[in-house]
Amino acid sequence: MPGPFRLPAEDVRPSQLYLNGRKLALATEWFDFDDPEYDSVPVVRIDGNWTLTDGHTRAFLAVFAGAESLHVHEDTDDLPRALYAECVGWCHEEDVTQVRDLFGRVVNATTFERVWVDRCQRAAERLGDG
Repeated sequence: MPGPFRLPAEDVRPSQLYLNGRKLALATEWFDFDDPEYDSVPVVRIDGNWTLTDGHTRAFLAVFAGAESLHVHEDTDDLPRALYAECVGWCHEEDVTQVRDLFGRVVNATTFERVWVDRCQRAAERLGDG
């Protein structure tokens, strides 16, 4: 399996519409804005585009800190591809096609659970991935 690599930040698509504000606040405690080094974030190709499967908060903080590229690795886990494709479709519908588009989409933990996690769980059940 190839190791981590870098991609231009604008070439990495999110697979979620919101960020959990509590998780983001906690991550700002350890994230070094002066030297944004972090564990690589997992990506897969969906519709020909590199798409985050996790690590949205780290990617967001890196972009917020001014990073022009993201430290990524290809996700080789057995993922519910149909569910991720649906989530990416929701993102496309709401013009969330770059990590930068998550600016202004940070919500509190309770709202995140209601507007994002619950929506994904309903989709997973409908698609047979839940």
